[in-house]
Amino acid sequence: MEAGYQLFKDDETPLYIQAARAVRARILDGELRLGDRLPSVRGLSDELGVNPATVVAAYRILTREGFIVAKAGSGAFVAPDAPVDGAVGEPSAAFPASERPLADGSSGAVDLAANAPPLDMFPLVDMKRFIVEAIDADGGKAFEYQDTGGYRPLRVAMAERLAARGRPGSVDPFDVHIVSGAQQGIDLAARILLRPGDVAAVENPGYRGARDAFVAAGARVEPVPVDSGGLDLDALEALARSRPLRLVHVNPGFQNPTCVVYTAERRSALASMAERYGFYVLEDDQLAELSWDGSMPPAVRDFDEAGRVILVKSTSKCLMPGLRIAFLEAPTALRSRFEAVKRSIDISSNGLMQRALERFIASGRFDEHIAAARDRYRAAYGAFDAALAPCRSLGLSWAPPGGGLNLWLALPSGVSARSFASSCLAAGCVLAPEASFRHEAAEPERADSHLRVSFGSAPLESLSSAAMAMAAVARRL
Repeated sequence: MEAGYQLFKDDETPLYIQAARAVRARILDGELRLGDRLPSVRGLSDELGVNPATVVAAYRILTREGFIVAKAGSGAFVAPDAPVDGAVGEPSAAFPASERPLADGSSGAVDLAANAPPLDMFPLVDMKRFIVEAIDADGGKAFEYQDTGGYRPLRVAMAERLAARGRPGSVDPFDVHIVSGAQQGIDLAARILLRPGDVAAVENPGYRGARDAFVAAGARVEPVPVDSGGLDLDALEALARSRPLRLVHVNPGFQNPTCVVYTAERRSALASMAERYGFYVLEDDQLAELSWDGSMPPAVRDFDEAGRVILVKSTSKCLMPGLRIAFLEAPTALRSRFEAVKRSIDISSNGLMQRALERFIASGRFDEHIAAARDRYRAAYGAFDAALAPCRSLGLSWAPPGGGLNLWLALPSGVSARSFASSCLAAGCVLAPEASFRHEAAEPERADSHLRVSFGSAPLESLSSAAMAMAAVARRL
């Protein structure tokens, strides 16, 4: 890569995403033009000082986004129809939300693609207090090497919360592992359970980070459709019958991006299917606490009687993404394997943040914060829904999500989500098009017809201006 582009190996952002960003920036800046040949995988990996698999993963991201194309025997090239939208250096609305540069706040753009709590919802005063208390209480032990499984009082607190949700019997705290964010939990499960050539399934549309972790583990990843009730279990069973299936990633509570909540019946059936066919389910449960009325079907893990479900829960959506604390509950039989692989990656998660979070929970402030967050996001949806209501007559449609931070916006037939998002970006509103969550090019008529709108991620006062920007674009359809 030319001077000015580098990877930061001490950054928590995966190297393959950093590499994708660097190449993408060169395309958007005009340094790489339509049709230009990209460096070879080996050449770029040597230049960046990374494993060739990192470059392969980066090029795969850019291929899915439409920025590059691969030609057998010739290498990779900037796609002739790369989604640059004639904008030099402007962030493309085609980026996956997790990989897209944030809009420059000085430009006035409202970011409705972040899928993360807004800054004004961060419990900063509380966390500052509990951080200081933790430091004062343990005499610096928070800065020593920590137990790989996590801070024992925090594991106990989380085990109690899981059991209180409706889990039959108690939850062993030693089956609860503290990890550095949900993505690390997904990566740990992939490393432990998958071998090169194994078959793994993901929701389609769904969270790209799961697919990338499975690919990095060498798995053959199969996308399974999501319908109005969640993962299509008929399609999943057909897959399981056709070949040995090892691991399935699901996001059953306000599914990302469709906002579907799996029914209790579907969750139970999925757990039964896992037992019947011998695969594992990785239940990515990020938003259950943010159901606006406080109700949520039992977790898939609650129906598991065969030790086939792994549950991962993060604090990123309900508290702050930068806390980098998540909880992974795994069957007892896998306990030692999770600890061994976690130890090999980073030894342990941040000791100070674990202690501060445990105090936050024990004080009762965590539950108070969750209650306030539910009220906030319910109010945010109400304000946004009212502001966007005139667009229903223009062919846009959506359903109340019932919780979380997002809604799934359907566009009129024939309207491209990427084009709509690009126009909204120019009008001052950042959205995440459906293509950002699709794992393959199948069903092209459906793959570009929706947008994920993170109404909960923006300040309340900015929602009306965002809705006005979207309405202005809709009127030009």
